[in-house]
Amino acid sequence: MYHSDMNETLRLIIAQQQHNLKSHFPIISRDTEIIPVPRKATVIIGIRRSGKSTWQHEKMENLLSSGVPSESICYIDFSDDRLDFLRTEESDPAVIADTYYGMYPEKHGQRIYFLFDELQYVNRWAQFINRIQTTENCEVYITGSSAKLLSKEIATELGGRTYTWEMFPFSFREFLRANNRSESITDISSRDEIIGSFGEYVTKGGMPERLLLPREAMAALYFQNLVHDVLTRDIMLRYNIQHPVQLKRLVQMLMTNFSRLFSVNKLKQRLAGERNKLSHELIRDYIDKMIDCYLLFTVPIRSYNTAVQAVNPKKVYCADHAMAQAFSRATSENNGFALENMIFVELRRTMEHVYYYKTAHGDEIDFAVGPDADLRLIQVCWELRGQGKTRDREMKALLDGMKELELQESWLITAYEEEEVKDEETSRTIHVVPAYKWLLQPWVPM
Repeated sequence: MYHSDMNETLRLIIAQQQHNLKSHFPIISRDTEIIPVPRKATVIIGIRRSGKSTWQHEKMENLLSSGVPSESICYIDFSDDRLDFLRTEESDPAVIADTYYGMYPEKHGQRIYFLFDELQYVNRWAQFINRIQTTENCEVYITGSSAKLLSKEIATELGGRTYTWEMFPFSFREFLRANNRSESITDISSRDEIIGSFGEYVTKGGMPERLLLPREAMAALYFQNLVHDVLTRDIMLRYNIQHPVQLKRLVQMLMTNFSRLFSVNKLKQRLAGERNKLSHELIRDYIDKMIDCYLLFTVPIRSYNTAVQAVNPKKVYCADHAMAQAFSRATSENNGFALENMIFVELRRTMEHVYYYKTAHGDEIDFAVGPDADLRLIQVCWELRGQGKTRDREMKALLDGMKELELQESWLITAYEEEEVKDEETSRTIHVVPAYKWLLQPWVPM
């Protein structure tokens, strides 16, 4: 494509978007507060279809509402096939700024808002972002699903001139907002409505598009297609994966094992038993790539000894509990695994490092989070069922953990049950909290 043709295509796209900055669909305001940092590009990353592009539209609507003229906003979605010429090795993304300022020469020196979606498709995008940030008066917002936009890569390519924010699927509070329901418990009626909504959240999860499906029967296929899309576009094509069949099978194994312990050795053995051989190194590499794409997360045992972390199995969680359930057989245990996954994602929204804890007696506590000075133990159980074995097991693990770590309180999150359990001998307290309450105001260290 000739340079003049590139300019013309870009002019057309920029002008079209400026006449179409407001979203055609209702925008659900997110709780993730994304604040621009002067002289740094604001980068928003997360799993595909978690709402990053919608956030950009909300940002543009807010800019327009605050009096910013549409001509001062340059929004481009680089997944547009008309912009394929920017993906070639010989292309120069400088044409983007040249075209915009060619359309509005008077904007040089004025505050301009560049919002770029799926920028990773553009060749040499990092150099381009560096250049406009240092030469123009602008705010730059970048979203993308690909691991290529991960903060560790951006830090290398942009030399620290970015600030990265993570976007997760809807929290329970955002799920309520999306369904126009009360987000707080003020009386019995609102409590009952929130309890009913929590049951829906367990089933549907928090992926925004999932809530728009016209039929429940479409959900499993929707999630399976989404996972296939992540694997194909964010892993296989980008890294030229040589073992696509084994990668897909590995994902299925991890998905069906969500909220449980896994080890690379056992995964290797299972794959080999199905004649899908992969080395330890490749399995670890593929899991790292799934984590990079925000598809899966792994949680190590809490220990300052890296050797202890290395030899102990990790727990695996999915970006969305309903997505993981689409790969699992329906069993009575699944609600408990879904609840644990839900609590993990809520913890992960506010902190990067989440661990599980194992007591001296070998009992597992689902989460140990926060710094030593404010360490919290959190156990998750769908229901305690009165005075049965489940209750005794969960309580004993927490009491042992509190004693070992010299803590006076811990939390046990259930689906619907609530009580305070005080150990008379040690005065230690276990707060039994229903998830529908905890999710509205997570009691976690900040």
